Amino acid sequence: MKEILEKILNVTNSELDKLDTNFINNYNFYHNTSYFHLNSGREHYRLLMYISDLFIKETLFDIGTYRCVSSAALSYNFKNRIISYDVVKVLPLNPILPNVEYIIGDCTKDERLIKSPFMFLDVNHDGKFEKIFYEHLKEINYKGLILCDDIYLNEHMKRWWNDIEEEKYDLTYKGHWSGTGLIYFK
Repeated sequence: MKEILEKILNVTNSELDKLDTNFINNYNFYHNTSYFHLNSGREHYRLLMYISDLFIKETLFDIGTYRCVSSAALSYNFKNRIISYDVVKVLPLNPILPNVEYIIGDCTKDERLIKSPFMFLDVNHDGKFEKIFYEHLKEINYKGLILCDDIYLNEHMKRWWNDIEEEKYDLTYKGHWSGTGLIYFK
């Protein structure tokens, strides 16, 4: 895991911005996905695509499906399986991505979490579920990486991010403008 962490920390914005995001155009979305093509540091999708390529035949989790775009970015490497969770069906679950399973429910009940080397967390941004999820991972003795969105979006998220005890990295400069953080559970 340390080798993958180093690759994530050392990838440059210019490397990320060279990734071809046009694969998303092969799928039908019920909304505008033009932001998917924005450069790293504005949006996190290129970083998610890059990270997906660091894993082979793994199950990666997308916590917070919303518009299915982060699960699409993680599906970039078709050798991996993506499990995307949300608590409500906010849109028709689209597109049909061959390596993504969409689930409506409580992700903390999924026993497969413990085996996943990587998860992306992008939920309500009020710090409440983020804290519940973080504490759950500590309780089950999770080992892996969690990329978190919107860590500077508001005071609740800043407080949650600042309270994290594990090794963590601010990747906002190559992720999302509202804050992207990486937590390393050893």
